[in-house]
Amino acid sequence: MSRVPLPGIELIKQFEGCHLKAYPDPLSGGRPYTVGWGSTRRRDGSPFALGEIISQKEADDLLFWQIEQHFLPPLEKIPVWRMLNENQQGALLSFAYNLGAHFYGASGFSTISRVIRERRWDQIESALLLYRNPGSNVEAGLRRRRQAEADLFNTPSGQFPTPRVSPPAHAAGAADGPRLLYLKTPPVTGEDVLTLQKLLLRSGAGVAVDGVFGPNTKRAVERYQAVNGLKADGIVGPQTLRLLKTRALYLTQPLLTGDDVRELQRTLAQKGLNVSADGVFGSQTQQAVKAFQQAAGLKADGIVGPKTRQILSARSLYLMRPYLSGPDVELVQRAIASLGIPITLDGIFGPGTQVAVETFQQRYGLLADGVVGPKTLTKLLSTPPTPVRF
Repeated sequence: MSRVPLPGIELIKQFEGCHLKAYPDPLSGGRPYTVGWGSTRRRDGSPFALGEIISQKEADDLLFWQIEQHFLPPLEKIPVWRMLNENQQGALLSFAYNLGAHFYGASGFSTISRVIRERRWDQIESALLLYRNPGSNVEAGLRRRRQAEADLFNTPSGQFPTPRVSPPAHAAGAADGPRLLYLKTPPVTGEDVLTLQKLLLRSGAGVAVDGVFGPNTKRAVERYQAVNGLKADGIVGPQTLRLLKTRALYLTQPLLTGDDVRELQRTLAQKGLNVSADGVFGSQTQQAVKAFQQAAGLKADGIVGPKTRQILSARSLYLMRPYLSGPDVELVQRAIASLGIPITLDGIFGPGTQVAVETFQQRYGLLADGVVGPKTLTKLLSTPPTPVRF
């Protein structure tokens, strides 16, 4: 049972539903008879009889047994499986329980397989949402499940996804939770589009606030995504929307105040900058931000936008025992690999990664100390990939 990613169990239970009395298969109208959390056979392989009743504990035990026996073995063969945290494994377990334990590498699953194989976690949400049977009578339910799986996958280990807030009742798709916003014919309209456009305008994008998702809105979304390190596909999903809703912090009148300002000040103070954590963005905070930006190689404008926030919150990466590991290490490795520098993409900061970091630093005129601090990370994230020549 220790191998089973428990967040995945909770997601499966949320969408499968439990029936303690065996019922006919929805497709055949007869066998196989299903009971519990979608089980059709006992541990000994014998089928259930129509109307047979089991206890809740029997249903739960059977679910765990099925997952351990039939789902985990093929999932554990996915090359990156052991690098994933419990939430990421749980999301893929729910996906597999719904669509098949052997989905990875199978026909019809090329996109999700590629995203997992290449560890393109910035694309995991859009990849999962492809598998929802578009146009069918089950699309709405599958879309909710895929979105829940994406939210779980993108939630740090040990935390739970933030509950989704439904859009206004009059907005299209309100019954299904927040909808994806993208360019289509006829154009998508509504209060959620209006809110999106206001957020884009606040971010500095030139866009008309008319509640219609047209070509200009799509271009504004793509520009915002590109500038902020997201996949520039023009599709507004939770990740893009979440970033848009995070306000930029800067010196203004009246002065900005709040917990986000206080958290910023604490982070700046931890990095040795002279600032008081009073929750007020005054001139002292502005100067501290500028000092950090200058040291990190960023534009020293005193504005804490997405890029400054990303660099500010990143931990320093270097060779230590035990080796550092995690998504931030993977991000650095992918960025270095995109520049044609040999490196293993394993999410572990070992000796090979240190050598690759030093090579990058030497190539771009930085202190070659093998430490990925703010200045090295800024340079990494702002250096365009080396074109591949065939």
